[in-house]
Amino acid sequence: MYTIKTQLQELRPEIPINVLPLPEGHSLNDMWTHYGVDGILQLLQPLKAQQAAAALEVHNPYKISFKGSTGVFYIIGSLPMDLGNLRVSLQIVEHSTAKKHRLKIDLFDHLNVENQCRELAEKQGFDATLLRADITLLTDLVEAHRESLFEAEINPITDQFSANELTPQAHEKAVQFLSNKRLLENIDSLLEQSGIIGEEENRKLLFILASSYKMPYLLHGLVQGSSGEGKSHLINAIADCMPQEDVMNLTRVTSKSLYHYQGKELINKLIVIQDFDGLDEEAQFAFREMQSAKFLTSSTVVKDPFGNTRGKMKKVEAHFASMTATTKAEVYYDNMSRSVVLGVDESQAQTLRIIKAQNLKIAGVSSFESEKQAKQILRNAMRVLKSYEVVNPYADKLMLPLEAKMLRRLNSQFQSFVSQITILHQYQRKTDAKGRLIATKEDVQRAVDIFFSSIIIKVDELDKSTRQFFERLKGYVKSQANGTTYKFCTREIRQELNISKTSAFKYIQVLQELEYIQAVEGSANKGFKYVVCYWDNMEKLKAKIKAALYQQLQAM
Repeated sequence: MYTIKTQLQELRPEIPINVLPLPEGHSLNDMWTHYGVDGILQLLQPLKAQQAAAALEVHNPYKISFKGSTGVFYIIGSLPMDLGNLRVSLQIVEHSTAKKHRLKIDLFDHLNVENQCRELAEKQGFDATLLRADITLLTDLVEAHRESLFEAEINPITDQFSANELTPQAHEKAVQFLSNKRLLENIDSLLEQSGIIGEEENRKLLFILASSYKMPYLLHGLVQGSSGEGKSHLINAIADCMPQEDVMNLTRVTSKSLYHYQGKELINKLIVIQDFDGLDEEAQFAFREMQSAKFLTSSTVVKDPFGNTRGKMKKVEAHFASMTATTKAEVYYDNMSRSVVLGVDESQAQTLRIIKAQNLKIAGVSSFESEKQAKQILRNAMRVLKSYEVVNPYADKLMLPLEAKMLRRLNSQFQSFVSQITILHQYQRKTDAKGRLIATKEDVQRAVDIFFSSIIIKVDELDKSTRQFFERLKGYVKSQANGTTYKFCTREIRQELNISKTSAFKYIQVLQELEYIQAVEGSANKGFKYVVCYWDNMEKLKAKIKAALYQQLQAM
């Protein structure tokens, strides 16, 4: 029998050969004669069960085990990620004696494996054939495990969520949801159900911006507000309503990292940056170039196959929508022009709504399951959306206010916003002869309503946070005995409006620089007293702009 095994192994060394003991007094021919096929199959059952049970056990990234017929095999240390070799530190623990044998081996090197098996058989008493079969099976399992690690490293974002969540029933439900005439209203209701309290204007606007990440009309949102007022919570809550396999949520972006993405890692993604203030100048430059040009190119130095140094151009393709948060939007003027700017609601009423929601959740009144269901519906709705080009027959019939800053890009963003609303309604819109969705007057109307707050931010000289402070300041000054001539100091305003010293100093400084207030008394040592020297009427301006836009809508 040993001779036959040896001969077979020499002929086909890649095939593991196992030895099965026959019942005492029987030969294989005798088994066939007395028991037939069923008897032979029953004899093979233990071997089949052993092969079926063969699997790696990954204890941690540096320890993998495998139970073979000759012992327990442990791979100690990290696996080489060069797919051309499989050099490992192997520890074999015998079943019967628990004796440990340690060796270095390249599982891809047939000669190395043969020598190790022969040496262990001669010096340690192993069955060379069984040991060889165990190592062959171990090699197959480790190779498959390494390939899965390699694939996860090259393509870290997978469809693991989509495969589990978008069942045929969920697909049908998502299409029905997108076919509803009150789609945007239903989206807003689900956003509230998902845990976004208040922010009625911002949450719909941000959701539509985020939903453009795999469409032709990419949109980017920049949320501005004071520290601790809920900027990150808002963008994270919107990101949670998007398919998680497509979301890249970044806390920090280094200056060079964006130049080193590969393949499709930045294609059809929603990028969320928690704090844009943390990006250095080079990272900001790379990010905004990707927003505008949809690619990054860099000239770098490489070595050719002959060892010579030469230059090479590296290109990173990008197609993504983004949401970022900042406390100082005006500082990033170049980035603002590429993004739709929003300001969080910093009012006391919003604070009370948030506190009430937090308390209800802690008290167990709010349903976590209800939030999860709302997010699931919105995620699946995004998964079933298809990418379309849009033709808007009303695009040349609406003019945004000339007072707006960066009007060229603002107009482009608004038209893309209209197109994205049309794409969200793709199950309700007609297509032209070229297969493009046709925008309706209703889409333009809804775009004006939802996008209006961002238009005003671009019209207003003050950012949203400073504007809210200035309106509260004017209200307080008017309520005093001297009316519009009342003189105030920073400490007084800080206490009356209940804001921090840092925020009060920042707002006062900005308003002074833009000549909305001026210092009329005091000194740097004793403090200054200020008066409001420019009483603008933003509500009147907003009403005027809205009336002009609605007049154009009615004329369509």
